[in-house]
Amino acid sequence: MIPNLARHKANAEELVDHYYEPAVAAELAAWVNYVCPVPAAQDILASAKDEETAALAEDPLIFPGSAMRKRLAIARDITAKERTEFAKRWNAIAGL
Repeated sequence: MIPNLARHKANAEELVDHYYEPAVAAELAAWVNYVCPVPAAQDILASAKDEETAALAEDPLIFPGSAMRKRLAIARDITAKERTEFAKRWNAIAGL
């Protein structure tokens, strides 16, 4: 997310675009071992010379297949009222 009134919004957008380039996304996915939002990165990882890196292209935790996607739960956004209530509860727990 980029704050609405960010002074360097164009720079932030350029950085986000950089991370969505397939080669960059593949490198990042190999490093963090986390879900990759760039489908084209999978082919790049699969073609890696290092077998361990290439195997990541088949890791369902990085590139979930359709069967896994069907099992995923999508969280809904909370309402403004809920957000206020959660903040009150959290502040009570945190002693704020």
